[in-house]
Amino acid sequence: MGPPPGPRPAYGAPLPPAGYPRRPLPPLPPAGYHGRPPSSGGAGGAIIAVIVVLFVFGMVASLVVFATMAEQDNDSTSASGITPSYSYPSTADETTTAATSSETATTSRNVTASRTALAAPTTTAAAGPTPVAATATNPLFANQNNGLINIRCSLPPWAANSAAATAFFDAASTCLGKMWQPMLQAQNLPFHSPRVAAPAHSADASSPCSSSGNFAAYFCSANDTIYMPLDTIQTDAYGSRWYVYLEVFAHEYGHHIQALSGIMDRQAQEREDAGARSDKGLELSRRTELEAQCFAGMFVGSSLYARLFTNDQAVFMQRDQYTRGDESQKTDMHDHGVGRHYGDWFVNVGEKYNRVWRCNTWTAPSSEVS
Repeated sequence: MGPPPGPRPAYGAPLPPAGYPRRPLPPLPPAGYHGRPPSSGGAGGAIIAVIVVLFVFGMVASLVVFATMAEQDNDSTSASGITPSYSYPSTADETTTAATSSETATTSRNVTASRTALAAPTTTAAAGPTPVAATATNPLFANQNNGLINIRCSLPPWAANSAAATAFFDAASTCLGKMWQPMLQAQNLPFHSPRVAAPAHSADASSPCSSSGNFAAYFCSANDTIYMPLDTIQTDAYGSRWYVYLEVFAHEYGHHIQALSGIMDRQAQEREDAGARSDKGLELSRRTELEAQCFAGMFVGSSLYARLFTNDQAVFMQRDQYTRGDESQKTDMHDHGVGRHYGDWFVNVGEKYNRVWRCNTWTAPSSEVS
């Protein structure tokens, strides 16, 4: 998928020159990022090999594995309102399991880390840099050294109430901003943090964007806000698995990056010209969603290296990606990508390489964004 693989680069490598849908209860459609609830929750010692197929221009499948971490486990269709709303889909069948917290995997990462302390991201857009309305040729992809630096996010305890969830996602936004801001600034692109809303129920969300369909979460470009309703991210199913909610949030944050860079504006115009439900319009939507998947995978890969996640949590998130494809949704709207591609762009491109240029879905053949 995407450009042919080369030697695996160091995670958090210096910036030049140094430097998600949900699982149905019943199933909801894609909302930027999909997820599936586990069947049980305790930690255990069973080792399960997780094999994912790497579709990179016909390359042979590779075994995806993780280094054991010592961190304790705390355990839509793209809708449009005034402006496009980019959602993360829900998972498919609640009766199937993605993985349990007892699953483990082993691996070695032949990488070196460069952990750089950064100031908290600014909250207002810079005066100089401006978005560039382009997709494949966007400046975001111009430097092949650009990847997310390895920062271990400092997050408050998770609790399934609006106040605690808002604090959790606000902290996650701050951390993601520290990781993305230097990259955008290096390419003379603007940066500011998005707003965050975590209402108890999706019906309580005050948004200028419509959010109809099966979704776990969504990004509204009209007011630059990421919506994480507690009912649609399925807190009753995932319980204390905060890392599932975080991976969904990272996908929606990817849509925010698309908006900042100008990718989203260009895609929205092209899709409007083609017809939102036309074959071309739906492919443009899939390229947008799979790119956000890849961005979210970059975050998980870098954060895994920084030991924000345990190995069990990483395995669970990896397996989860493949359950959120369009075929798992009760809809004929093929706008997010099939489960194989939904998982591959996250796991085999974003998480594996942590290089933003590899997430350029706009240059991928149609067969890799189906």
